Amino acid sequence: MSQESFIRFLIAMRDSPGMRARYSPRNLGQMLFHAKNDGFDFTAPELFEVIGRLEANVILTMDRDPFDGSSRLWSRMWGRRFLDYLVEHVVRRHSDDDLQGFIRASDWGQR
Repeated sequence: MSQESFIRFLIAMRDSPGMRARYSPRNLGQMLFHAKNDGFDFTAPELFEVIGRLEANVILTMDRDPFDGSSRLWSRMWGRRFLDYLVEHVVRRHSDDDLQGFIRASDWGQR
């Protein structure tokens, strides 16, 4: 189980519209179950940790917005399935190198 596996999952969602279409309507429990069957091994806490760090990086570093309800990122999730929002408005804002950097323990404190 790892945050690295969840990053690989997010990259797969970004790069495969068909895979994202299969996962997008699923709830968290279903997503975790099916992801494991597809070779990804991560837990809900690992998922939440990565998502929080990626969102914070977009808000604070890329957009330079305050980390509150006025952030431009928050309004992007309105009316969308969460996985679609995450891939289109958070993951796509990061390069593959950025995403891989988020799994290195030494980088976590610097973001």
